[in-house]
Formats: sequence, C-alpha cells, structure tokens
Amino acid sequence: MELHRTSATPAEHNAVQTPEAPAPGLSVQLLAGPPGTRVLVLTGEADSETAPVLARALDAALDEPPAPEVLVVDCSGLQFCACAGLNEFLRARLSAVRAEIRLALAALTPQVARLLDLTGTDTVLEILPEAPPVAPKPPVAAPARTSLPIPPQATAPTGTGMGAQAAALSAQAERQTSADQWDLSAAGAALARTTAAQLAQTVGPAHVQEALPGIERLERLREALAVLTIGTAHTHGQLAWFLSSATVALTPVLRWRALVAEDRQAFGTVVPTQEEFTDAENAVRHLRTALTHITARDRERDPALPEAAARDIQRPGER
Repeated sequence: MELHRTSATPAEHNAVQTPEAPAPGLSVQLLAGPPGTRVLVLTGEADSETAPVLARALDAALDEPPAPEVLVVDCSGLQFCACAGLNEFLRARLSAVRAEIRLALAALTPQVARLLDLTGTDTVLEILPEAPPVAPKPPVAAPARTSLPIPPQATAPTGTGMGAQAAALSAQAERQTSADQWDLSAAGAALARTTAAQLAQTVGPAHVQEALPGIERLERLREALAVLTIGTAHTHGQLAWFLSSATVALTPVLRWRALVAEDRQAFGTVVPTQEEFTDAENAVRHLRTALTHITARDRERDPALPEAAARDIQRPGER
C-alpha cells in the first residue's frame, strides 16, 4: 500500500511538480512504421560521446531481420547533433545503399537542419518534412510491402559522402579555431602546415586530377591517407583528433582498386566510379583548406587564401 503525505509546503509542492532536467545523452527507440518501413526515433544529443550509441542503433535498424525497404530516422527529438553524429548518418547511408535500403532523416530540428545546410550534406542525405506514423509493436500479419507514401527524389544522391564528412569536420575545426578553442604548440602548427602542403601535392585541382588514369588517382588518394596517418602519429590533442577523424572519413579509399580482377581475387575491393573519385578528392581539398585555417595567425593578412583553395573543390558529376 502506498503512503501519501497529506500536506506540503508551497516550496515542497513546487519541487514535486517540477520535473528534473533530462540528463545529457541519447535515447533511441525502434518502431514499426507503414509496411516495409522501420522508424528509428532519436531523443537527446548526438555528439562524440553518444556517437557509439547512434552507430549501434543505426546498424541494428538496418540489419535486424527482416530487412526493411525504408529506414526513417525521426529527428524531431534530436536537440543537438555534432559532426560525430553527422558522420554516423553518412556512414549508415553507405550501408543502406549497399543493402538497397532507402534511408531518410525526418522532422529535422533547426540546429540539425542548419548543420546539414552548412556542410552541404542536405544534398547527400534524403530529408523528409515529417516522420511516418508508427505502430506500438510490429503487426502480426505482414501485408504486401509498399514504399513510403512520399514522392521519390528527383535525383538519387551519389558519391560516398567522404567530401561531406570532410566538410563537416572542417567546419567544426574552423568554428573552434575562430572561438580560440585550439591551443596549438609551435610544433603542432608546423606539422599542420606541413600536412596541408603534402595534401596539396597529393591531390591537385580538379582538371588535373581528371586527366590522370584511375590507378594514379587512387595512388594519390592513398598517399593522402598516409600523410594524415603519419601526422596523427606525431601529435596529440585536438590536432591529432582532427587528423584521425579525417583519416576515418577517407578509409573507404582502402577498399578501392583500379585494376580489373575476378571477385575471388579482389578481397572484397571495388572499382570506384568517377564521381566517387571526385568526392574523395574533394574531401582531401576540404581537409587541406581546414589545416590552412587552423594555422592562419592573421586571417586578414590574406583573406583570399581559403577562397582560392576552395575553388579547386568540384561537385560530383561536374565536368
């Protein structure tokens, strides 16, 4: 039997009625939507600390049998999304493409919508104005599967998303340096400048890269990966975290090959498309520009520097 107090002071009454502030974190809920549709509801914050939770939830939503035709991520309760969360969405999109599953983000909050707009990932990820209705539990009988009752995209997103991930990472680094949140040592600044210069040597302007054979473009991208990896090994703190995140963004390059081979001889590698080459090369250019920003002591001395570097960045499909 429950016991209830018969009276309370005004202060005590207010304390009982006022809910506690929610603890920071991320909660996920997987629900059944329309036939063939799975809905992943996110509540809280998607940042570097909660990114592993988001990654596991996305993987489970895509992999749990029976596989859905459509996975909708309901972001109406996502109060904040950092680049770490955005990277997980982009990674999940790649997995969805490989599994022939349609992935869409729905009901974006203003902060999430602005992040996607600033990084250009709103052109890579499919966005829905609202999430579909959900059921409290999966239906017992499985009717014939149909697609979501929404019009298809005019053009399907292409590329691997490496350029978008690098742009998001670079934007985060630029915001931190603008707010004086970076404390680079002289050695760190020198390493950042050297890394930027080496990246510029590996990947040149778009018209130069496109004139190269595929095997040389792949070699240059792998060299860029090596530059980032070596840089990570020789520093620490924010610069090391930036370089390691940049390396992760470019890791799909390691699964590419430029030579014809039988599937059983290729160890699971794939031949990239021209758009995928351009996307990866754009990622390197974004990272090079970010490193230039990080080491710029006086931005007003040469304001055209980042703009000149950005001119080389080409959208996939442009010629």
